[in-house]
Amino acid sequence: MKIENTEKSTEEYIVKETWGTMTLGKKIEYLWMYYKGWLAGALCLVLVICIGVSMYKGIRTKVLLNAVVIGGNDLKAEWLEESFAEYADISEKDGVLQIRTNIPDDGGEMTSTTALTTLMGADAIDVLVCPKRVYEDYSAHDGFLDMKELLGAEAGGSGDTILDDGVRLKDENILSKEEMTSYEEIYAAVPVNSQNPEMAAKFIEYLLQ
Repeated sequence: MKIENTEKSTEEYIVKETWGTMTLGKKIEYLWMYYKGWLAGALCLVLVICIGVSMYKGIRTKVLLNAVVIGGNDLKAEWLEESFAEYADISEKDGVLQIRTNIPDDGGEMTSTTALTTLMGADAIDVLVCPKRVYEDYSAHDGFLDMKELLGAEAGGSGDTILDDGVRLKDENILSKEEMTSYEEIYAAVPVNSQNPEMAAKFIEYLLQ
């Protein structure tokens, strides 16, 4: 035992004397060789803390609106969130707005159909902005709330078409002006399982400007 301690002390002395001249690679190699247990534990601890913080933020953060823009321009998602927040006088302390633009307008292929069906089934969409085909598919199965009842006195608009369970935006609408979508006819509707119908109605009003 005494010999082992002497060898360890000698090695620590050598490392201490040569530490300043070691390359970064050598330092990392030494630390990993002799302290990998501690380093692995520290990394696990940091990972657990990060996951915990993310979960805590997720629980504490109030989602005010989940909107999906089929075939939307990813570069414009942040603009849309900020523009609507300004319109509705929403600040960061009120909660967050989540606008997804990652479901492609692929003509009803498996990728977009599965993604949209999953989100709809999970009650994760408050407003759906989509081309005519998608709107008609879900409308035929009574998938949207009564739009005139939802909007009330706001169920009007210059050049917009207010349907029983959705709206067809006018040609020169705010989304087309900002090149948010590429399809000509833009429809918007509120799914029957919307978790935030009041904010959804506010978003529809915003689109009808």
